[in-house]
Amino acid sequence: LRMSSLVHTPARIPVAEGIGIFVGIVAWDVLTVGHTELIKALLIAAAGSLVWYGVRYWQSARLRKRQETQSS
Repeated sequence: LRMSSLVHTPARIPVAEGIGIFVGIVAWDVLTVGHTELIKALLIAAAGSLVWYGVRYWQSARLRKRQETQSS
């Protein structure tokens, strides 16, 4: 059994990106409509964060598989 010298970091939940999506949607609503729909912005930001987390997790899993195949 061979140990890899590369440390694998788990995928993190993208909190900063979710906040950015939320602020962007709220700002867009204020500029275009004149009022905010916070629930809509929150749902879109949460969905965007989950998608972004899924992408990071998928990339992390691919990298881990590649490292495992190269070390064997």
